[in-house]
Amino acid sequence: MPAKSIGLVNQVLDRDAFLEQVTEYAKQFLPPRKAARAVGRIKRAVCSGLEMPQAEGLALERELQQLLFQSEDAHEGLNAYLEKRAPNFKAK
Repeated sequence: MPAKSIGLVNQVLDRDAFLEQVTEYAKQFLPPRKAARAVGRIKRAVCSGLEMPQAEGLALERELQQLLFQSEDAHEGLNAYLEKRAPNFKAK
């Protein structure tokens, strides 16, 4: 049975300013002060996960999440949260 796709529309962008608006939106997910590794792994999980059965996609997500929790940035993020300060991510 073919997979069903579900689409959600959160925002409609103006055709003439589309690239500028998309670029501005994407900047909120990039360094500085953003966990670049996490963003990359999220992108991988979403793009790869769409191409595989749900159980395999969830297994991939768990694997990528486990790798992220072992990173220096994960420790920095947790420490920054506990210390009530802005994180200083280094993509490590």
